[in-house]
Amino acid sequence: MRGIGLLAALVLGLTLAQGGPPNLTPEMRQRLEAYRPVFDLVATIGLLDELDKQRGLALSKAQAQRLLPILRDLQTRADLKPAEASKILSTIEDSILTPAQLKWVDQTLLQRQEEARRRREEAQGGQGPPAGVGPRQPGQGGLFQAIAQGRPYNPFKEQPRAAENLKNLMALLSKK
Repeated sequence: MRGIGLLAALVLGLTLAQGGPPNLTPEMRQRLEAYRPVFDLVATIGLLDELDKQRGLALSKAQAQRLLPILRDLQTRADLKPAEASKILSTIEDSILTPAQLKWVDQTLLQRQEEARRRREEAQGGQGPPAGVGPRQPGQGGLFQAIAQGRPYNPFKEQPRAAENLKNLMALLSKK
């Protein structure tokens, strides 16, 4: 279940990298691209409990103590702006994770993006997005509607899988 949320974030990121869904306006594509740090943060947070299970890469008690306030903030804030997500992601990558942990996260994200791209291409047969795959369009709710309408949006509160991943990670780190 957790992998599906991460996969959705990766597919969205890949979709944006390839120009986005074909029926989005240039303005909406630009707004979505601006949210890339939010998608990257969701994907990174989604991998941290998996990282903790990797031999030699487990998060330390000190790392857990530094991460928990950040995660609590993500859980409670009403809105997560791209600039804030970028700052939080930089803090996690630059001053909490070790180089070996960051390398594992980056490699895993790239591998999953490639797997998602390959599956998407196989499903499409090279002919546009398959039915039911890809991000929702404006007017259908969630992130896209919030961006289109300029409403506050926090995926860690409003996306059930991201919220569950965050809650599970916080529980894991609280035990350290």
